[in-house]
Amino acid sequence: MNIHLCSISFRHELVSFPELLEFAARNGFAGIELWSVHAAAIARRMPMQAARAVLGMRRKGLEITMISGYVPLLAPTEEAYALAQQHWKQLIALARMFESDKIRIFAGHKSSGDSQEEDWRLASRRLLEMVGLASEHGIRTVIEIHPGTLADHMDSAMRIIREVNHPFIGINMDFLHVWESGNVVANAYRRLSPWTLHYHCKNVRSRSELSIFAPDNVYAPGGEREGMVTLREGALDYREIFTMLRSDQPDASLSLEWFGSDPFRYLSEEIGWIRALSGDPAHHRIVL
Repeated sequence: MNIHLCSISFRHELVSFPELLEFAARNGFAGIELWSVHAAAIARRMPMQAARAVLGMRRKGLEITMISGYVPLLAPTEEAYALAQQHWKQLIALARMFESDKIRIFAGHKSSGDSQEEDWRLASRRLLEMVGLASEHGIRTVIEIHPGTLADHMDSAMRIIREVNHPFIGINMDFLHVWESGNVVANAYRRLSPWTLHYHCKNVRSRSELSIFAPDNVYAPGGEREGMVTLREGALDYREIFTMLRSDQPDASLSLEWFGSDPFRYLSEEIGWIRALSGDPAHHRIVL
């Protein structure tokens, strides 16, 4: 498997992009999933450094697996959507700058259960426009399975894929959020795997503590972190998940998504645990 770290894990750390690249290379990661906020800051303040960092990334055998951004897909007016389109073009430019072939976004800001048919039609039409624009540059649009969005469980994610019906749209399967939705992870994995381009891996101590991943908590510097645990310790069985990946997708692309404290230590120990499962002592392409 090709395992990446998420730069968003370092949102409360004072760390540079070259430092992240060095840490990723030293610890056997395949590369970085770059938060669009970080990507835009680098492009705005240090464009020449960004170009040098990309060259350095290549020399280290690393990649930016995708740019993780946000677009108000269900913006209520055409004027607001015009701003969203501008932002989408900026995300495409960032993906090109960092030589990434994927951009991850959320499917709006309303859950599938709270959405009307007009919301689905609007989201599908706008997504088709966005996917088509990104595809002109060889970039895939990746919709994350996430609560509070149209793609909040297996069936709703599948509906988006079918309605947009474009070869450059795919799914980012967050295993925890699939489990949170009530879907059996193995069933969702098998049904959606033909369209899944990336996986997110994180865990929680118990189902009763899933609210710690709510956006208003998880992004807050003073948010609650109790209950965020390692992949091996949590309520979701990642040994079973990695067994599925080993059997079906040995080249699967995934990211370790950590929102707790001390990300350097956590990520180093976590990839070490995954490596121990595989019996691979060093290489970033981990064969389980």
